[in-house]
Amino acid sequence: MPDSNAISPYDQPLPERPCQGSLYREIVALNSTPGGSGLEIDEWQLAYAVAMNQECDLSQDDALRRIPEIKKHDKLLPTVLLCPAYQAASFREGKHLEALGQVMENYNSDRFKNIKQNNNLRFHFLAAWPDLQVPELVVDFKHFFAVPMQVIREKYGSPKHHFARLRDLYREDLSHRFATYLARIGLPVPHHELGQSPAVQNV
Repeated sequence: MPDSNAISPYDQPLPERPCQGSLYREIVALNSTPGGSGLEIDEWQLAYAVAMNQECDLSQDDALRRIPEIKKHDKLLPTVLLCPAYQAASFREGKHLEALGQVMENYNSDRFKNIKQNNNLRFHFLAAWPDLQVPELVVDFKHFFAVPMQVIREKYGSPKHHFARLRDLYREDLSHRFATYLARIGLPVPHHELGQSPAVQNV
């Protein structure tokens, strides 16, 4: 339960459009099932998701859509990029993707504490805020998908789905960590292991 005097990291959503850090619930995405015969596409019902596009891009898209006759379409966004935000309780137990028939890793107290403090590059923890109906959530940067902008605006724009958004700095923190995760470089041999590499020893 947050301190009543604490500064909320969340705000009310803008009813007319998605924002950077907009929180959605009950979003349907498409999922492909590995294995089996042929291509199998299923609907993936997500309890929560967060919008990852930059705020400037989303606001420019919205401004352009309000013009009766658009002459140049360069700033229109065809889709909104979303990351699933899994409820922390089921995430810790590795049960957050049971609906897809997937068994995920579970996290003991020490490992989850590392995630909760945002010290794991792959995940971003979002604190609960009951006033806006936000539960404890874990954003997985490895899981992301796109939904058509018109679908987000017309199907998921109501308070039933679009129920909160991250405030400034909190949304930038999320985006920065997401970009850092996507930009990570997998070295053939990590720096701290170079001294043990036979290739280096034989030089």
